[in-house]
Amino acid sequence: MQSNVYTIAVLLAREGRLDDLLATLESLASETRQERGCIEYGFYHDSTNANTVLSFERWVDAEAEDSHWQTSHLKQAIDAMDDILATRPQIFRAKKII
Repeated sequence: MQSNVYTIAVLLAREGRLDDLLATLESLASETRQERGCIEYGFYHDSTNANTVLSFERWVDAEAEDSHWQTSHLKQAIDAMDDILATRPQIFRAKKII
């Protein structure tokens, strides 16, 4: 039995670059939500830090999540975020246990 894969990321925008980050993520989300195996793909504004955005992804399986990393729209977003983010994103891949 295959189980869903969850990807959670923490993105910290440089001061004054939050709008650029949100524009990049909006385009990325639009494309990603059409991918095979994408169940949920959302971004959330951290209530304690105005420049922090959290992502939450849910994929049908590891193969679908792995394929996402090979898409041109994700690679373009990563390139764009290189200049927008203050630090490298923290990325967690997980499987639900409880």
